[in-house]
Amino acid sequence: MQKKRHRQSVGTLISTLSFAGVSLALADQAMQAEGMRMLGLWLTSAVCMAAALRYQIARAIEKFQTGE
Repeated sequence: MQKKRHRQSVGTLISTLSFAGVSLALADQAMQAEGMRMLGLWLTSAVCMAAALRYQIARAIEKFQTGE
């Protein structure tokens, strides 16, 4: 049984672009920071990029689970 795909709306596109932009801005700040602040910024940047790629990640997991 085929699962219904998520239809990308304008709001979804805006939030995806926002997550990606914030991720890049945080990565830029992390390159200039030191110590624990740098670590926190890199971690937050990675989480924001994962949020921007949330639908691609879900698709990859679905394919892995179904064995396609």
